[in-house]
Amino acid sequence: MHPKDIQKLLKKYREGTCTNEEKALLESWYQSYELSDLKEIPQHIRDEHLNEVWQSLPVHDRKVRRIPWLQLTAAAVLLIAFGTVLYLYLNKQVTNHPGTRQVADHAIIPGSNKAILTLNDGRQISLTDAANGHIADQAGITVTKKSDGQLLYTITESNAGEVITFNTIETPRGGQYQVALPDGTKVWLNAATSLRFPTRFSSTERMVYLDGEAYFEVAHNKNSPFKVKLNNQQVEVLGTHFNVMAYRDESAIKTTLLEGSVKLTAPVGSILLQPGQQGYIAESKFQSEQVDVTIVTAWKDGLFKFNGIGLRTLMRQISRWYDIEIEYEPGIKDDVVFGAISRTSDLSKLLHVLELGGVHFKLNGRRLMVLQ
Repeated sequence: MHPKDIQKLLKKYREGTCTNEEKALLESWYQSYELSDLKEIPQHIRDEHLNEVWQSLPVHDRKVRRIPWLQLTAAAVLLIAFGTVLYLYLNKQVTNHPGTRQVADHAIIPGSNKAILTLNDGRQISLTDAANGHIADQAGITVTKKSDGQLLYTITESNAGEVITFNTIETPRGGQYQVALPDGTKVWLNAATSLRFPTRFSSTERMVYLDGEAYFEVAHNKNSPFKVKLNNQQVEVLGTHFNVMAYRDESAIKTTLLEGSVKLTAPVGSILLQPGQQGYIAESKFQSEQVDVTIVTAWKDGLFKFNGIGLRTLMRQISRWYDIEIEYEPGIKDDVVFGAISRTSDLSKLLHVLELGGVHFKLNGRRLMVLQ
């Protein structure tokens, strides 16, 4: 967003002609702007108009503005945030920026409910193509596909002596799916994720195997801990809500707890997490920190929410969801980005939002180049 556009909104705000959406947009921007973003706006307009915004905010939302002692990102960071909010509130059409025209001509649609189910006998079922309803019967378990994109496992015969068999559900790049396990645990699978699980859990342990990213709502059972086996790490709970990000192209496995408690175990040791904490291994030991869980689980809620993450981290998320390859022009910095946009948006709309902040792209087929 150019400073002149900011000035126009400030003027409309003072005159009382802003729509509710524009008013919310400007108040959101006010909470995070930097002084350098106002350098092209005359001083008297800044003083008068910004004071109007400050006075109109609820007292608990007012923040003292100060010059940061350390500039965390390039000026594009704020503009990305402002452009993202602008798109969400005002739904602006794509501008005539050459880069935007180039990417807008390619209709790359977002991901959707897609997965392959592999049964114990090796049979594979495309859940994308399968009709809703009955899918399979296995050792006293009925598998059903629901219309909302969920795979449901139901125990139909109580037979504790039955041999435990395993199924695997895999989402491709550009896919997601939800599965309800036999114990009532619900699992959301992000793109490019594999979950291997028994069709019937034992009475003493519930173990599943994950590669990729998933959100778990574990059914409570104090006599049978629920364990998620990862590459070189294990998560153990009794009943809780948590997110595990274990993609092999990320620098660390990250487990984020929303409710209850979890124990992380690896050859380097173990750690207990409390709600709101994220655990990971760094410098050969477990570390934990408080995080905004709404950002971590935004993918489950149908959003890209990138408040304070690196550009390259965001581009890896985009690559998995839209099933595209990402390349970088030499010298591209891993700036921190802010904002949010629906995961149902076409790629062109998402890239347009990022271009508002000065990040440019060149799209050739399904290969996206990030430019200076």
